[in-house]
Amino acid sequence: MTARDGRGTPAISRAWIDGIACPTCGVAVEAMRERLRCAKCQQSWPVIDGVPHFVESFPYWGEMPAEQMQAVNRRAAEGSWRAALLESEDPSVHKASEMILNVDRANWHWLIDLPAESRVLDLGAGTGTNAHGLGMRFAEVTAVEPVMERIDFMRHRFAQEGLSNVNVLRSSLWILPFLKNSFDMVAMNGVLEWVATGIPGNPMELQKRALENVHNLIRPDGYFYLGIENRFNLGYFAGYPDPHCGLPWVTIIPRPMADWYARRHGQPDGYRQYLYSSAGYRKLLESAGFNRIEIYLALPTYNHPRFLIPLEDNVFDYYRQSFASGHVRSRKRKVLDLIRGTGLLKHCEYSFAILARK
Repeated sequence: MTARDGRGTPAISRAWIDGIACPTCGVAVEAMRERLRCAKCQQSWPVIDGVPHFVESFPYWGEMPAEQMQAVNRRAAEGSWRAALLESEDPSVHKASEMILNVDRANWHWLIDLPAESRVLDLGAGTGTNAHGLGMRFAEVTAVEPVMERIDFMRHRFAQEGLSNVNVLRSSLWILPFLKNSFDMVAMNGVLEWVATGIPGNPMELQKRALENVHNLIRPDGYFYLGIENRFNLGYFAGYPDPHCGLPWVTIIPRPMADWYARRHGQPDGYRQYLYSSAGYRKLLESAGFNRIEIYLALPTYNHPRFLIPLEDNVFDYYRQSFASGHVRSRKRKVLDLIRGTGLLKHCEYSFAILARK
C-alpha cells in the first residue's frame, strides 16, 4: 500500500518492503531515502515516484505506438486516465482502449477460492487492466512491468482510482525481487510466449525455467493463472499469421521447421514465441512443479473472456446458441455438427485460461 512522505511524493509501505528481496542474494531489502538496498551485497535500486526500479532500461512494447502512449500519459497526468484514452482522436489509442478499460479481463479470479486478504502478483502487468480487476477483490496486488511508459500509466491509473492496495514495481520476468513463498497467487496474462524473445537458448527450456521461478514465489497450495493462445487454433490452419511473430504456419509445424522458416523470412533469431496445445501446457506446467491443473476455454479470447468453459465440458453448446439465429446459413450449422462428431472443436479454440496449484 502506498503512503506519502513529507514532501508529498509517494512512499512505499513497510509491509510491502518486507516482501521485496534482492534478486541476487534472496534476502529482504532495506528502505533508504529514495532507494532500496541489499544489506548483504550492498547493491541498491532507485525508487522513483514510489516505484522501485530493478531494471534501468527496456525496449518499448505496447498496445499502441510509443509516441501515442506518451501522449496518453501526459493527458492522464492532468487528472483522468480514462479521458486520456476515451477522448483521444488517435485510431491506435481507440483500438487499444477497449482492452485497457476492460477490467472484466480478470474475471477468471472468481474461479479461485482465495480469501480477500490474499497477496497477489501480476507479472507483465502492461497497462494494469488485470491488476485493476484483482485490486478490487484482494487486499494487496503487486503489478510488475518493465516498460517505463506502462509504469507511468499504471501510476496514474491506480492513484486516480483510489487503489492504494495496488503496488507498481519495475522489473522483468527474469528479475523477480521477491522472497520465496510470498504470494497466494501469481498471474501471467499474455506473457509466457514472450519470455524467450531476445534470450539465447531453447525456448521451451526458457519457458520452463520462467515457470519454475514463478513456482518458487507461490505459497504452498497457492494458485497460478496463465492466459495464453492455443497452438492449434483453427485459424492457424487456415493460414492466419501468428500474432506474436507475424508469420503464418509457425505454430502448427514442427519447431525446427518453424525456426528455419522464421529465419528464411527475416527473423535472425528464428521462432521463439512458443505456444502449446492444452496437453502441451499441462505437460509444461507439471514439469515446472505445478499440479491440479484446470484448463478453460476463454471465449472469445483470454483478453476479452465472456465465457470460461472447462475443457471437459461440451463447448459445442455455446456454438449452437451462437449460430441459432435465422441469419446463419444451415450449412454452417451442418459443418459444426460434423466437427462436433470428431470431438476436436474444443481443442481448436483461440485461447485458454489455465489455473494450477502449487
